[in-house]
Amino acid sequence: MGEDTSLGRLLRHHRAAAGLTIEELADRSGVSTRALSNLERDLVRRPQRRTLTAVLDVLAPPSADRALIEQTADAGRLSPGPCPMPAPPADFTGRAEALGRLGDLAESAQPSAVVAVLTGQPGVGKTALALRAAHDLADRYPDGRFFVDLRGTHQHPATAGEVLQRLLLALGLSESRIPTDVDDRARIYRGLLRHRRALLVLDNAASEEQVRPLLPGDGPALVLLTCRRWLSGLEAVHWLPQEPLSPAESTVLLRTIGRVEGVAPERITALAGHCGHLPLAMRIAGQRLRDDPTLTVSDLNARLAQARDRVAVIEGDDSGLSAALALSYRWLPVTGRATLRRLALIPGPDFTADAAAAVCGVELAEAEDRLDGLVESGLLGLRPPDRYGLHDLVRDFAATCLERDEPSAVPALRESLVTWLLEATVRAGRHFEPGGPAADDDSDADRARDWLDAERANWLPALRIAAESGQDDLVVAVSDALHWFSDQRIYLDIWPEVFRLAAEAATRTGDLARQATHLNYLSWAQTLCLNDASAGLATAQAALRSARRAGDRAQQGWALLYAASAQLRLRDFDAAQRLLRRGGGVLRAAGDHEGTAQAMSMLGIALRALGRTPDALRVHRRTLRLLRDTSFPIAAVPRAYSDAITCRWIGLNLADLGRWGEAVGILGEAVAGARACGLRTQELGALIELAEALRRTGRSAEAGEHLAAAIELAGVLGDAESVARARAAQAELNAGAAQAELKAGAAQAELKAGAERG
Repeated sequence: MGEDTSLGRLLRHHRAAAGLTIEELADRSGVSTRALSNLERDLVRRPQRRTLTAVLDVLAPPSADRALIEQTADAGRLSPGPCPMPAPPADFTGRAEALGRLGDLAESAQPSAVVAVLTGQPGVGKTALALRAAHDLADRYPDGRFFVDLRGTHQHPATAGEVLQRLLLALGLSESRIPTDVDDRARIYRGLLRHRRALLVLDNAASEEQVRPLLPGDGPALVLLTCRRWLSGLEAVHWLPQEPLSPAESTVLLRTIGRVEGVAPERITALAGHCGHLPLAMRIAGQRLRDDPTLTVSDLNARLAQARDRVAVIEGDDSGLSAALALSYRWLPVTGRATLRRLALIPGPDFTADAAAAVCGVELAEAEDRLDGLVESGLLGLRPPDRYGLHDLVRDFAATCLERDEPSAVPALRESLVTWLLEATVRAGRHFEPGGPAADDDSDADRARDWLDAERANWLPALRIAAESGQDDLVVAVSDALHWFSDQRIYLDIWPEVFRLAAEAATRTGDLARQATHLNYLSWAQTLCLNDASAGLATAQAALRSARRAGDRAQQGWALLYAASAQLRLRDFDAAQRLLRRGGGVLRAAGDHEGTAQAMSMLGIALRALGRTPDALRVHRRTLRLLRDTSFPIAAVPRAYSDAITCRWIGLNLADLGRWGEAVGILGEAVAGARACGLRTQELGALIELAEALRRTGRSAEAGEHLAAAIELAGVLGDAESVARARAAQAELNAGAAQAELKAGAAQAELKAGAERG
């Protein structure tokens, strides 16, 4: 069999070689006949690993063939990156005029990026058109094609800051270089697109305010923006309103999707009319005809006609689309209908089978089987890797059915899902605590990190629901668990809200120590994430008052540290160093060793800012000795991080004092320590500073090597500022070498001339 053989053909070949029918294989493997049929027909190209293992254990192919089958399945699970462009629907039909217009816009020479806005009613095919155009125009945009769902119809649409972060990551900027301010993100984003031929699909926009920061400025980019309503406040855009398909196009689409051979044309035309000529409605109806051999076009027409008024009342939307959705829903088995209804409770745009199992109250294997059935029906989409998603119209329809068919169960179902999501969040977050469950297992920490990132659009709304419903202990537990993880995602916009909800919940519990703890977390987020040091200072002062009333010495110390952090941002360095001295003393008395080390390090920073470099050097050296004292009880990860960063501060202090020879050694330790910890931005800064120290001590060749490494690392991180800084240092180094060579040549010439005169 060829290398391009599909997973389905491979499995079918080996089942035949084993002499088994599908029913026999299902009986032996425990996998349903429907799931096996889907696999062999390539309707499911990314089976769950557990399912594939069960099938292969029965088929027992040779080891090389088994490896090929597993590799073929794994190919469908590869993560496509932060903003992958989905493929257009295989059955896309019509829209020749709109595609031609978009092609003309792509060819037009304009100083500014081209923005085309595709508008129209739900189900009209705006997203499908944008994806078809993106596919057709791919060759004209070699610098990248990016897709983002703006979630405009959700209760909490994507924020401009969140979308800009995803786009900046997709454009190659490292997370550590993404600023917190939305305007700064937009400025960098437009700068990156200024000279790139990139195509962006911004799907399902909510408002002008959401969209404006996402539009490029000058440059050759093309943006395809879809929205349900006119965003009349946008300027310098090209409007492409979309209407339902023409009768001729509708007939072609139904013939492409459905089983309509030999059916009278007028019946197909009638079916298209019942569907309102909307592509989504016709796609669902066509899939029903294709998948159910007992269903005829006449039957479907009759059912649609009967359901139209009734379903229109339920949904209050276009009757053609509502009828098609209602018919597909009725054709589902009882378990399929219950599953679809309950999936509407999942708040995010996509989810895993585990979440479906939780909301449906079934085992994972049963949830996977139900989801496969919904994918077959066309009501559920696959989102690689290993995720599912409801179209927003289907989600609205499912929510209506849930309120109608089991209204009394909704509160308990929602509470169960919220609890599952947040308890899973707590388990994942604890992997990043000092001494947490993944302290010696990086792969577990990686999986926890991936889960928290992938499920953010689910656990964050769940946290809001828990806060609104008074689940205060659970809200506080989530905040506690995510406190250390937040250090790894400091540039996310979510932390001020997360820690505010927790602080409010802790306040409601009446536990002053908890209140102080979460006010401290909130102060951190306000100062560092929102860049609002004034708010951070006020919150830290409130935390200090609560900690004093609770008699919690450790939280008093941390409140003083967070207040000092805010004062450093406000450039009141004298106030900061006074707070740090007080806070360090309180933390030492409380036995909080990590806080003690952090207070010492921050004090050194404040002293250097005050111009007291010798004092700062003494403090940082004392901090390093403490960190390297094995009897000092501090967890391994914060010890290693603090060691590398403190070495760098010592090197900077020595450089300030002109003690370049000493700076070389300690900055070398900073580079090695940061590299070992994965602190890549710290490593980059230390490399440039080490190169300068080497240049100052006459070791130009080594300095050049470190600058070359810095330029390479800065490129990987997408840090244009550091690239420029390192290149400037490199140019200065080269100029110095050339000048030295000229001086040496002049001296040699003078010696020769003197010898000749003698």
